[in-house]
Amino acid sequence: MKNSNKNLPSDPLTGISINELGKKFRDGLVSCKEITSIYYERIRILNPHLHAYIYIDENQGLTWADGIDKLFSCGVDLGPLMGIPVAIKDICSVNKMPTTNGSQIESEDITGPEGNLVKRLKSIGCVILGKTHTVEFALGATGLNKYKGTPKNPWDKIIHRMPGGSSSGSAVAVASGLAAFAIGTDTGGSVRIPASLNGIVGLKTTKNRWPTDGIFPLSPTLDTPGPIARNVKDTKLIFNTYNGITIDQKPIKLDGMTFGKLKEPFTSNLDPEVAEAYEIICDKLENLGATIEDVIISEANEKATLFPAIVGSEIISAFGIDRFNKNVEKMDPVTGNRAKLGLKVSSFEYIKAKNRVSELENIIGKYFTKYDALISPTTVMQALEVDKSTIGGELHERSLLASANTQPVNIFGLCGISFPIHNLLNNKNSKTLPIGLQIICGKNEDEKAVEIALALENYLGEPQLPDVSKFL
Repeated sequence: MKNSNKNLPSDPLTGISINELGKKFRDGLVSCKEITSIYYERIRILNPHLHAYIYIDENQGLTWADGIDKLFSCGVDLGPLMGIPVAIKDICSVNKMPTTNGSQIESEDITGPEGNLVKRLKSIGCVILGKTHTVEFALGATGLNKYKGTPKNPWDKIIHRMPGGSSSGSAVAVASGLAAFAIGTDTGGSVRIPASLNGIVGLKTTKNRWPTDGIFPLSPTLDTPGPIARNVKDTKLIFNTYNGITIDQKPIKLDGMTFGKLKEPFTSNLDPEVAEAYEIICDKLENLGATIEDVIISEANEKATLFPAIVGSEIISAFGIDRFNKNVEKMDPVTGNRAKLGLKVSSFEYIKAKNRVSELENIIGKYFTKYDALISPTTVMQALEVDKSTIGGELHERSLLASANTQPVNIFGLCGISFPIHNLLNNKNSKTLPIGLQIICGKNEDEKAVEIALALENYLGEPQLPDVSKFL
C-alpha cells in the first residue's frame, strides 16, 4: 500500500462537477478507463484506512470502462453520466458481484438478481466500481457493523467516528473521493443521515420514483433508493439523468418562498453546534427574502410505534419466520434486537400501522399547500465516537437518535434532501464536524427539493470536503 501524499492521484472531480467531467470525456480529454483507473488507485490507497468498500472488482470495472470507451468511439452517447464511476451499497445486487447485505448470514437469495436501478445506471453509461459497506440489512442509522466492519468518518483521523447509516460506505466513498457518486437506500434516513454526518448531499426520493427490485427488502412499505453526491449540482444531474428529465427546471428563487421551521420533536436533543447552525441558516433564509414560520407536527412522534411495527414485521416476512428465528441470534445485536420487535406485532397491529401511514400521508400533505418546504436539522448530533456508541457505551442511547429527524419523512411519504451547513458556524476550526439541513418537500416534489437545495448552494457555496491526505 502506498503511503505518500504524492502517490495519491487527485480526485477526478477536483474543482469540477460531474457534468464537466462528462464533457471532458466527450471532448476526448480523458477516457472512461483513465477516470476509472484513478478512482481504483485512490481506493487502493485510502480504502484500507477508511473501509468504505466491502468489495472491489478492478478487472471487471476496467473492462466495463474499456467497453464504454469503445462504445463512445463508435458514436454512441448514452448521456451526461456516460463514463462516470459509481459505488453501489451492498444491499443492491450487481451481476458478478457478491451481495452480503452487511451480514455474515447468507441472504443473497432474498435480495434477488440485479434489479432495474442498477440496470438503468449501466444503460446510461455508469461504471460500477464496487460495493460499499452497510449496516446489517440496512437496519440502523449509526453506520456501525459489528461483523463486517464500520467505515471511518473521514472528517477525523484520530477518533473513529460514526459514518452514519445505513448507507455508511457510500457516503464515506463520496466524501473521500473514492467514487464520483454513490447509491444508497433510505428506509428511515439511511441516505440523509450518512450524507449529513459526512458533509455531503443525500436525496431521499419519493417512494416509487426509483425501483427497489434487486434491493434487500428491509421494508417494501418504506424503502426508497437515492443518490449520494458531493454537492447539489451533481445530485440534480444524477437525478435528472436517471429519470430522463431533459428540460431544465427554472431556478428557484428563495425570495418569496415560505418555509415551515420544524420545532419539537425535531429540535429536541440537539447538539449545541447543530442548534446554532439551524438558527443561522434560518436567519440567512429570511435575509434572502424567505418567510420562516415555526411549525410543530406532533404526528412525528408516531414514528416510535409505526416504524418498528412496519419494518420489524416486513424484515421477518422477507426471511420467513423459521429462517428468521434460526438466524436472528447471529445478527449484530443492535440489528437483531430491532428486528425482533416485529415478533411482537400482530397482523392486526401491522395492518393498523400501514393504514395509519396512509392517513398520515394525507394529513401531512396539507402542510405543502401553505409551505414550499419544511426544514429541520438532518441529525440531532454530529458524528459520535464509535467506541462510545456501541452497546454499553456511554453514548449508545444517544447514537440511536441518529434517525429521530429522518424517520418521520418516510412515515409521511415525503421526499427530502440533506444539505451541509456546518460551514456557517461562528466557531469554525479544524475540529468542526459536518451538520446537515434537511429540506422536506411533498410527495413527488423531488425536483423542487433539489432546486431549493441548489439555490442554497449557489448562495452559500459548495460543501467543503474533508482532507483525506491526513490518512496517508
